[in-house]
Amino acid sequence: MWTSRQNLGYMCLIAHFIDNNWKLQKKINFCQVTSHSRKTMAKAVEHCFSSWGLNRVLSLTVDNASSNDIGIQYLKKRQMSWNSLVMKGDYVHMHCCAHILNLIVKDGFKENIDVVMRIHAAIKYVRSSPCRLSKFKECVEQQNIKFKGLVCIDVETRWNSTYLMLEAA
Repeated sequence: MWTSRQNLGYMCLIAHFIDNNWKLQKKINFCQVTSHSRKTMAKAVEHCFSSWGLNRVLSLTVDNASSNDIGIQYLKKRQMSWNSLVMKGDYVHMHCCAHILNLIVKDGFKENIDVVMRIHAAIKYVRSSPCRLSKFKECVEQQNIKFKGLVCIDVETRWNSTYLMLEAA
């Protein structure tokens, strides 16, 4: 779940499951939500499960936001009452390893955060105008820089995008 710059809440849910014919299936749902509350999250997840015809759940993988912890607890209680959790729900709450890795890498960047922020600001400046980007490309050619890619701005929630930004810079 996240909030857009327009202050609208969204949730994306991806389900991997084995159907009755023992075929691996994947479903995805992207929807707008009214809040990040536990009840809103649980109802949206339940709606997806219902529309996909899923009635047994082994695990849900979420990032480390405290609202997710509370939402999973709430959902687990509801699912337990319907007897729809596999293994009594012992493995229903899984933390996303990619999110944990992102937090670790971001913590490591704190040592050189000034450098990262300056590079980010410079790239944002260059990329914010077609004229500036064109002038930047001219400078790259004048300096005979052999890098084939183009500087890209990082995305806060993707540690590898910061790495790619720094590598290109």
